[in-house]
Amino acid sequence: MSLIILLYALFASSFSMGKILLRYTTPIFLVGSRMLAGGLILLAYQYLSPKQNFYFKKKHIWLFAQIVLFGVYFNYILRFWALNSMTSTKTCFLYNLAPFMSYIYSYFFFKEKMTRGKFAGLLIGFIGLIPILLTTSSTEQILGEITFISLPEFAVIVSVALHAYSWVVMRKLVRDKNYSPTLVNGLTMTAGGGLALLTSFFTGGIFPVTNVAQFSGLLAMVILISNIICFNLYGSLLRKYSATFLSFAGFLGPLFAALYGWALLGEKITWHFYASSILVFIGLFLFYREEIKEEASIEP
Repeated sequence: MSLIILLYALFASSFSMGKILLRYTTPIFLVGSRMLAGGLILLAYQYLSPKQNFYFKKKHIWLFAQIVLFGVYFNYILRFWALNSMTSTKTCFLYNLAPFMSYIYSYFFFKEKMTRGKFAGLLIGFIGLIPILLTTSSTEQILGEITFISLPEFAVIVSVALHAYSWVVMRKLVRDKNYSPTLVNGLTMTAGGGLALLTSFFTGGIFPVTNVAQFSGLLAMVILISNIICFNLYGSLLRKYSATFLSFAGFLGPLFAALYGWALLGEKITWHFYASSILVFIGLFLFYREEIKEEASIEP
């Protein structure tokens, strides 16, 4: 259990460090440099590992391209653009939508059954987002609003939707097409990072960084934590715990993000965060209780 806590403590730190990194560069360049470096590291590991295959079939290029565009390029550009004007706590909290959106995609693409318990969990989870969405900062308001949702909040919600969709495609490549997760992540991160750097070149210049030393050190730390440690730790934990339990434990992420945001960035934690946390936790609990029941019913 301690390793699960460590996993989400490390995952949450990427939001705080990402917020700090944006002080030194643009969102698009940050996405490009982080994803390209992380992807190349994963590809090097895949290539040098004697137990791993290093290939992909041309007929699956469209599946890889969808992850490049939706799971890496647009997903992370929207996320870091929003993080530039939102607190790291709120950004990380909105990622609690990911399990719900993944299920919605599975419902339509894989015809998974919608039970009353799951529907109740989805409904309560979405209602739980309302309090924290009401905490719109003046910086967010300047960028514009859609009803009571600011454009940065909307960007994060779209980012989460794209992230969840990319995992549906990843599921096809890993489970149905027998690709290694390391190869898929390495190829898509490298391609998505390269595309982001190309975009950055035309929009922000060749190297839009103000403090190279601090930027490089923090970027290396984020890559080490998110792209290497968290990826491998999650994979090893799947051997002991179910994916359902690990997804539910992901609720720990925003709690750590709130702590880091308060300690490192001076972010205030208001009652809206606690209200949303309680409601979303109830929604997740109801949702995953149904998941556990379904898993138990199909066991021999």
